Amino acid sequence: MPEDNPPISTTVPETVTVDTGASPEDLSALKDNFKDFWAEQDAGTGTESEPKAPAAPGPAQETKPAKEAAAPATEKAVAKVEKVVPPTPQKTPVAESPKEYTDDEIDAITLIPGQRPEIYDQFKSVKDKWKADRALLRTQEERHKAIETQLAEARANQLTPELRADYEHAVGIRRRVDFFSDPEFQNKFQVPLIKQYHDILDEAGSMLDDPREGARWAAEVKANWQTPDTLGDTMEKQRQWWSYSVIAKIPDPMNQQQIIAQVNKLYGMQKDRNAELYKHTSDQGSYDNLIKERKANTDKWTQDEIVAESKVQEARFKEYLPRDVSSAKTKEERAAIEEHNDRFQKLNQIFINTLQDQLTNGPKAWVRAAVETARTQLALSENAQLAERNKYLEGEVARLQTDLDKIMGARRKLAQTSGTTPTPTGTKASQNGQGLSLSDLDVRKSFRNFDWGDGSK
Repeated sequence: MPEDNPPISTTVPETVTVDTGASPEDLSALKDNFKDFWAEQDAGTGTESEPKAPAAPGPAQETKPAKEAAAPATEKAVAKVEKVVPPTPQKTPVAESPKEYTDDEIDAITLIPGQRPEIYDQFKSVKDKWKADRALLRTQEERHKAIETQLAEARANQLTPELRADYEHAVGIRRRVDFFSDPEFQNKFQVPLIKQYHDILDEAGSMLDDPREGARWAAEVKANWQTPDTLGDTMEKQRQWWSYSVIAKIPDPMNQQQIIAQVNKLYGMQKDRNAELYKHTSDQGSYDNLIKERKANTDKWTQDEIVAESKVQEARFKEYLPRDVSSAKTKEERAAIEEHNDRFQKLNQIFINTLQDQLTNGPKAWVRAAVETARTQLALSENAQLAERNKYLEGEVARLQTDLDKIMGARRKLAQTSGTTPTPTGTKASQNGQGLSLSDLDVRKSFRNFDWGDGSK
């Protein structure tokens, strides 16, 4: 919007004289016409003694001066054209960026004392939000700088169209090689195809005039051209090789027809293999779908095998399987069943964790499982030795208990017959073999001559 009161320019207008080609007489007549006008202006007596009043609001009305009589076409005049140099525009000062406050400076800002408590709380809340916004802004700026750095690196490392084309070609070759070397693909397509190729060579060699030379030729072809794809760059070149290098050499037309049928079957197998190869490796999306499908099939096969084998192995630990608590008839039986089920849950969790570890971590988990199996076998061996030792000790305890029962029986018999306890060592009863002494109790064989009353004496 232009200023209402523009500054008064102190620049002196530059006067430029333009030669209009008028004669001196015309110029003199023009001066006489304006003589009275200039005299009036010099005397300061204008037609308007007061300035005009401000115009009424609204669009300004244009006042057109009265038309003067046109000068004759033959008259020429010299006019002075003033070239006014416009004033230099003033530059608008650039607004300064607001000051960046630190968190300490924000905390130092305080209100005028004497405010209500809620005003202080609101002011503190505003400062906290201010600092939180500043922290968020700094985080966003750092993230923006990191993204710009990554973008700059990506632009610097971007591939040219030529390199991109070479890269995509190399990736396509890698996809085909990976898919071609897959064992499932090999067993389904490539292995039968190679077998058919070798059978044709052996059969064609046996149909030649010299079968021994034909066998040598077939062996040489199989050694130097291991697959039918190496016979020519295209299927047409391979067909020509079979026609002129094999079929044409067979003298019997019937045998030629037989080899032709076998070669046509080989062509069909090659086409099926190539179609399968192109289907799954023509682009990255097809290859990714193949990988996902294989993974899903592998996971399903693994799950089915685990479930089937688990059912087989249940027979080995069926005594550890959980039991129905509701079948308990007494409190003791119920507590025993609950303890049994708790033990099963712990063992089952160990089993599940081991399986998940092997499925997730692969070879490392296999090693861990093998180590745990070895440790289990060692523990079982030690447990068997302990069981054997325990069995022996139980036998010794039973034998000693039998001997003790005999001793106690003899003591009761002596007490019943004599009414006295066994006499000490050196008494007459002990000397004639009809009594026991305390020293005799420590020697097992001292009871040999005693009558136990069981028919052993």
